[in-house]
Amino acid sequence: MVLVVVPLAAGSVSPARSQFLLPARTDVPVLAPPKPLTRADLPPVERGERAGTGFFVDDAGHVLTARHVVQACGRIMVQKEGRTSAARLVAVSTPYDLALLKTAKTRGLAATFPRSIASAPNGIVFAADYANLPTSLARGAMLANASVGTTNGSDEAGHIALNTNITFGASGAPVLDSRGLVEGVVSRKTAVNRVLAVGAGGAKAFLAASNVRLQEDDRPQISGSASRAHRAASISARVICLN
Repeated sequence: MVLVVVPLAAGSVSPARSQFLLPARTDVPVLAPPKPLTRADLPPVERGERAGTGFFVDDAGHVLTARHVVQACGRIMVQKEGRTSAARLVAVSTPYDLALLKTAKTRGLAATFPRSIASAPNGIVFAADYANLPTSLARGAMLANASVGTTNGSDEAGHIALNTNITFGASGAPVLDSRGLVEGVVSRKTAVNRVLAVGAGGAKAFLAASNVRLQEDDRPQISGSASRAHRAASISARVICLN
């Protein structure tokens, strides 16, 4: 598959693809769209706003998230540890549900990707929306909350399937293996307890094509009593789309 990165001209927005539950003016869905993982039904106080998750991928303030999280946004904000900063949409991926944002600085740590992809069926991983990470940590953190399943057909090529009950707000979250390395990026829900994530290979190719100097290593990034939830909290942030 040839990776295409589409640079965004000022004021332009990439049209929504049919596989997401986002309005498209000209696209006609050919398949029944799966459920998205961003909150669609917002309480009145949050009307005009939707949120997902993203994570820092270098020390220059770049944030990777799911493309549909930032689709058709008037403004994009990144929130972490009580601080909110403006973000700019830098690039979107054509084959994958990925988008790259730029903020003024990296808050926390930058993610590390594996040099060799290790995710395999029945593997145990961790993924969570940023808003729920404090709860996970308060409960003593978590070793894992998802298992790797099998993908189906060419439509899911380049993805990893997760058996998990993660829900609203998790789009764009990093999928971490036992070493704390990013094995994928949460994309969309296809069944009650089944989620697709863009695999690390596609994510790394997209970042490289966007001139992001990502970190790669096969050594564990978790030490001592820390867990995957701790690692996720250190690299993740809330991504807010304002209409």
